[in-house]
Amino acid sequence: MSNALKAGFSIPQAFESVVRNGQEPIAQEFSVFLHETRIGVRFEDALQHLKERVGSEELTLMISAIETARLTGGNLTEVLEKIAFTIRERTRIERRILTLTAMGRLQGGVVAALPVILAIAMFFLDRRLMLNFFRSPLGMAVIGAVILLEAAGIALIRKIVKIDI
Repeated sequence: MSNALKAGFSIPQAFESVVRNGQEPIAQEFSVFLHETRIGVRFEDALQHLKERVGSEELTLMISAIETARLTGGNLTEVLEKIAFTIRERTRIERRILTLTAMGRLQGGVVAALPVILAIAMFFLDRRLMLNFFRSPLGMAVIGAVILLEAAGIALIRKIVKIDI
């Protein structure tokens, strides 16, 4: 859109440019937006419908910039370029965080799987002992405690490695 606006297109023409040259699914959503404006829906209402349909933070930023530029004037091209830069940086940071937390997620999976793997190995090594363990009330209580502690550990590890940007 920024390039289309630099070339002198109006905002609706810039949307048409995205529909023609853009990738799905955003090109399709912009096409619906343009269709709404052509059948008489107010531009601002069509933008709100687009925002509700897509539900993206990045699109909300862009729509806010368009609405502000329409009301106050200003350099929409520059604002859209800064939004595009912000989106690219956010994506880069999210990927970096995924990379940095990969070891923690893997360790959490290994630690969560260890009791299950150990129980299966012990079952194959001494089946009678494990069957007695599974049949006893104390054994069932231990299994229940292990399941609860495993769930708590998985939840805690997920909370630690999940970082919101």
